[in-house]
Amino acid sequence: MLNIAFDEVKASVLEALPEVAPIIKFVGDNPETGYKEEKACAKQVEYLEKLGFVVEKGVADISTAFKGKYSAVANNNTLNAALLTEYDALQPPMDHACGHQLIMGAGLLALTAVRNIMEKYQIPGTVQAIGCPAEEQLGGKVYMIRKDVFKHVNIALLSHPFFRNGVSRNILAVTHGDLEFFGKSAHASTNPEQGINALDAMTIFMNGINAWRQQLPKTARVHGIITNGGTAANVIPDYTAGVFYVRSDNNQFQKFMEKRFEEIAQGAALIAGCEYKMHWHDAAYTAGKPNNALAATAEKMMMDMGLKTDLVIEEPLSTDFANVCDCVPGLNIYFDVTNGEPLALHSIPFREAAASEKALENTANAAAILAKTALDYLTNEEFRHEVDTAR
Repeated sequence: MLNIAFDEVKASVLEALPEVAPIIKFVGDNPETGYKEEKACAKQVEYLEKLGFVVEKGVADISTAFKGKYSAVANNNTLNAALLTEYDALQPPMDHACGHQLIMGAGLLALTAVRNIMEKYQIPGTVQAIGCPAEEQLGGKVYMIRKDVFKHVNIALLSHPFFRNGVSRNILAVTHGDLEFFGKSAHASTNPEQGINALDAMTIFMNGINAWRQQLPKTARVHGIITNGGTAANVIPDYTAGVFYVRSDNNQFQKFMEKRFEEIAQGAALIAGCEYKMHWHDAAYTAGKPNNALAATAEKMMMDMGLKTDLVIEEPLSTDFANVCDCVPGLNIYFDVTNGEPLALHSIPFREAAASEKALENTANAAAILAKTALDYLTNEEFRHEVDTAR
């Protein structure tokens, strides 16, 4: 068994930081939304190919998805440790207010360190880069799973900027969809009795959702917006529409919530005399949980580094990485980029914090933890058994 010191891993990460930092800044300064991340994808592919990774572009029939593999030893064993990157932005003006350029940066730094140490010690196995587009809303990893991108992966490792250090142990499933109500237009003053008000249906529905919320557990969420509320104040709306999200930390309860959501929509339509249509989007995120052995190892490394670490993160996120955790042992660590100030993700202040020098420092810390975890899996049979058998 080869025991690689954490300090050596961290040193390798810091050695790579001057080359990776400009890529992080470039992606941060050039935000691209889901499935449009052409520049971010190209920058990563270029960097990985320089390191000697064999990169396949356009995986899963997605132009901005890729995977790259590096092995230091020919005819090596089948162990495959994957480090994932994300790089999509939110819609303007939020842009990189979720800090995905740092997720990408931590992944590239970790991949560099693992590659260099595998080369130095001739470690058998494969380190794999998996470039994952469209995490925000669109579920890029869901489609990549369906195309078997993770089929031969033994562990999948990821990180996410946050306002705390810790491990994501509580992930919310999320389903989002479009709700439409169909009525009949009429002049609101001359002949309102001839109309069927689709806006009434939508407002009744929203009130129904608000009444439902007080009965939901704290691990469940339902929220949304009205995207079409009518065309003119003096015309009874014949059409309204909205986009809504349903979330839960339990996949079975998630299905109940989807059913109850539609029952409220049906009731609102009946009250208003309208028709309704509900379309759930295809790429739902599950409430998949991280691997406990991987999580415990990462938490210990954080504490050994002297980082203030929360073993229980109260604020759960929704991510398509949960779907990956349903397939292979997975780890998603949070790293603080706000000096502990509880700035909301998807906000302008968090966007600014993610672009700071302090954020780069903690991105390197996260990368070292990911790299050390990957190397331990490839070199330590006892640890590998713990991970493979953990829940």
